[in-house]
Amino acid sequence: MPDLALLAIAFGVIPLAAILLYNLRSIVLNRREAAWGLLAGVVAFLGLSHAMAAVLGNHPLFGDAWAATAVSLLGLLTGAGIAWLLLEGPFIKEAPNRIVWASAAFVGVHSLGDGLVLGRSFLGGFSVVPVGPVSAAATIAHRFVEGCLIIVPALWASWKPKAALPALFVGLAAIPAAYLPGSIYGAYGPSSLGIALQIGIPTFVAAMESTLGLLLLVRALLPMAAADHGRQGLVWTAVGYVAISLIHFLVE
Repeated sequence: MPDLALLAIAFGVIPLAAILLYNLRSIVLNRREAAWGLLAGVVAFLGLSHAMAAVLGNHPLFGDAWAATAVSLLGLLTGAGIAWLLLEGPFIKEAPNRIVWASAAFVGVHSLGDGLVLGRSFLGGFSVVPVGPVSAAATIAHRFVEGCLIIVPALWASWKPKAALPALFVGLAAIPAAYLPGSIYGAYGPSSLGIALQIGIPTFVAAMESTLGLLLLVRALLPMAAADHGRQGLVWTAVGYVAISLIHFLVE
């Protein structure tokens, strides 16, 4: 049986490996449409398809349509607010830096969601996570790509590796999040409050990820991919979407 601590740490630290992308700086910077198109496709899947599917899938589990709607709406508004503050707010002056921090926020929120899913799979004292060579490789690729969501904008913003590396630490949010479902179960068990928390927190996080990803996509990633007015950005966006979808087919 896989150990929760080992899997949680792996989920948290794998994105740090994306710092190696600095060794490919010239390739990334010279292939704008490909680099940004791939990121756009990845965020389109993670932030829109995957996250919103989780929100909608959790709705019937609430047992109360009004409560489900309220939690989801609060998450959507929170994600939109964070995206607006980072991409349009007065706190970050230069546009390239805004994209880096918005991307880091997205990866952080997504990491919270990944950790919650991982921790929930260990409820009851055993794991239902399939661990094999294929699923392990897909998980590594999945988390590495999420780190690239931060490093590619950092390269374009001319961040040095020493500045970009701390931004990757947002991926460590998966570690404490993995222990949250077990802590809730230990405190409240299968009570109505415990069940509400087990459903409500992941739903809120997924909804927040959805609007944060949406605004990051339309305000930053797609415009960057299409800046040269060519068609390759559209093609690479589709490639990124299909590729990250395939990775999830192998993991889930």
